[in-house]
Amino acid sequence: TDVLVVGGGGAGMFAAVSAARNGTQVVLIDKNVVGRGGATIMAQMTCASALGEEEPDGPDQHLIDTLEAGRGLCDENLASLLCDNSPKRIRELEGWKVQWARQENGKIRQVIAPGHSRKRCVYVDFLRTGAAISAALRNQTGRNDAIRKLSNFSLTDLVKDDGEVIGATGFDITTAIPVTIQSSAVILCLGGMT
Repeated sequence: TDVLVVGGGGAGMFAAVSAARNGTQVVLIDKNVVGRGGATIMAQMTCASALGEEEPDGPDQHLIDTLEAGRGLCDENLASLLCDNSPKRIRELEGWKVQWARQENGKIRQVIAPGHSRKRCVYVDFLRTGAAISAALRNQTGRNDAIRKLSNFSLTDLVKDDGEVIGATGFDITTAIPVTIQSSAVILCLGGMT
């Protein structure tokens, strides 16, 4: 394959969609059922995004709040990337049928949450935001012929050649059959890390 994505939660599914958008063939693997595990599906409450639907806001203020709340533990470049891109991702998820809660005027409802100085957190409802996001991502990966999903796959090792990762080995959990996947790029999306 062109791109191997390891981890079938929200980050892995989005990485697969992004890679496929760029014209690559993708294999998306997970130790469970792709799209049914990971942290995203378990998330109940809100997602932070400086949309400015309830009050003036922007990525710069979102970044200030994020770094302050992180108390020196945030990678500033990654935090900036998150704050700059989150409005686009929220709108994209909306286009993929995520039903964000709405104000009476039709704009997306935003609430304040700890660590934020503005109402910037969006939600579907307070118990199933993550499940709605996961469902939209499952839909996108399922509809894309450039993405092949392998569930119940246990990754055992990354394969390297001259220090460069060129694939992975593992086995099918249900059959114990060993599998080797050759790939031009490998993206690890494991346990909340991308």
